[in-house]
Amino acid sequence: MKILFLTPSDETLPCVRFRARPFAARGTARGHDTLQIGLSSNAALRLPVLATIPAADICVVHQHLLSPWELSMIRRRCGAVVFDFDEAVWTLPEHETARRTAKTKALAQRFATQAGEADLCVAGNRGLAAKACEYSENVRMVSTGLDTSVFTFGPRSAEPDCFQVGWMGADTNMKPFEYCMEQLHRHAGILQFAVVSESQYHGCGENYVFWSKWAPEQEIRQLQSMDVGLVPLESDEFSLGRCGSTILRYMACGVVPVASAAGVNEEIVEHGRNGFLVSNPQEWSECVMRLASDRELHNSMRRAARETVTSQFDHGVVGQQFWEALESL
Repeated sequence: MKILFLTPSDETLPCVRFRARPFAARGTARGHDTLQIGLSSNAALRLPVLATIPAADICVVHQHLLSPWELSMIRRRCGAVVFDFDEAVWTLPEHETARRTAKTKALAQRFATQAGEADLCVAGNRGLAAKACEYSENVRMVSTGLDTSVFTFGPRSAEPDCFQVGWMGADTNMKPFEYCMEQLHRHAGILQFAVVSESQYHGCGENYVFWSKWAPEQEIRQLQSMDVGLVPLESDEFSLGRCGSTILRYMACGVVPVASAAGVNEEIVEHGRNGFLVSNPQEWSECVMRLASDRELHNSMRRAARETVTSQFDHGVVGQQFWEALESL
């Protein structure tokens, strides 16, 4: 089959790096003729591209919410339309308060239309799949995955008193990390703290935090330097819809996750086996210090964390699920 992937144009986005691009590559390996085209978030820039897309048996619209007119342009060129998404694209994060009221209403309407008209919806977690089921009768859940031959274990520190607690994420998600630091900063010295982001961290305990700028060529080394990876989630609908690419990167590199007991974290983490799930503020400190004081427990949990990713979330596993769904159309 000829399969067209329409993805966000920013190749550094996790949804492109860990989902759309690997799915397209796996399709090529299965003998399909696949083509990936990046679409701008600007509708005026999208229209010329959509007007010239090649004919295809299936068009996979990844993450974008398109207008009815844009969907009709795709329908004229493609036999079937698949809507693939791994975020709560029908809403916005809480911090975007200035745009939320009017914008989320428009996004919700586009989501309902696109999910309802698609021949197949592929959602990245159970919560997203449940939302799609409100508008579509053909929904499959396929998790976002990871190349576990690239994201691997790294050397641990030989210093017995060095235990590094890390956080990697976008600047807009830094506030939840500060909530964790409110509980953890008093243990500075026993713990070291690392933040990997675009901008430097300024908040509670900043004097104890070592910051490094995220870069794709350094990402794996940055992850491998951590012993524990924090995954705090805010309680808004957008945050709870996330698909866990960060937590999977931690776990594949042998970084034990300590994560909010919410959203996709509860689908990935088995509390006490491959990580810890936190339900109240005090537990951030309790769980991290338990791992810092028991290296045998930490080592067993980091091995279990990686095994979870290799067995359930490797690109080979989720890619097979994705293509089985597409080939059933």
